[in-house]
Amino acid sequence: MKLLCSVMLLCLSSFLAARPVIIETSLWPGFTNADGSGAYFALARLVLPQDQYPLVIKPNDLGRAWLAVKRGQADLTFGLTHADIHSFGLESSTLAYDTDTIIAVYRPDRLARTDLTLARLPTLQLGWEKAYNYAAALGFEAQGFEVQNPAHAIQLLQAGRIEVYLAESGDLTAVEKQLRGAGLHQQWLAEVPVYAGFSPTEQGRQLKTYWDQRVKLLWQNGQMQAFYQRHPALQRPDPVF
Repeated sequence: MKLLCSVMLLCLSSFLAARPVIIETSLWPGFTNADGSGAYFALARLVLPQDQYPLVIKPNDLGRAWLAVKRGQADLTFGLTHADIHSFGLESSTLAYDTDTIIAVYRPDRLARTDLTLARLPTLQLGWEKAYNYAAALGFEAQGFEVQNPAHAIQLLQAGRIEVYLAESGDLTAVEKQLRGAGLHQQWLAEVPVYAGFSPTEQGRQLKTYWDQRVKLLWQNGQMQAFYQRHPALQRPDPVF
């Protein structure tokens, strides 16, 4: 099986190595830093050997980055849930590489924790950052107010403009003090797998196939396990081959 994977990778490598791989993504501190460091870029460098696939990193707003990949203007992006993959029509890695922890932020004087169920949430006034449609990621349809950033969400919660702010737990770290000062509470909702996204073009599908085969090989030879040990902020998947 390892020999078969190696032969397939060699064939795909010959096809894909004609040009650099353009990564277009939002910047998440510690994961996709502006200087090219971060756990997600480290993953890309592990899966795509740099002597064959030099990376070109283009920071952009999340929704615009995904659109660029959809249009074939970039090759690879990060942070997609199954709902995002369906919404933007992208190809995706077979295996998730990380998990988003979705949190509900709310005013305890307006809502009880028991209100924060998947059945009740669609009836509430929700907010999330632009392109981060966590309602869809949680599996329900709802209209949401697109906030500029977590600080803006805190203002809207205090003013009663929204009842619940849906966010990824890591995005709240920088505003923990403001959250406490505003008397806001947080409630865990779900763990949602996230995937790498590829252009829905022939080139993109070839790159996706190469990525999947390389990831499988790296799990089999132990390099992927070592990668997750070096990057404990990532939530390691449990692949079955």
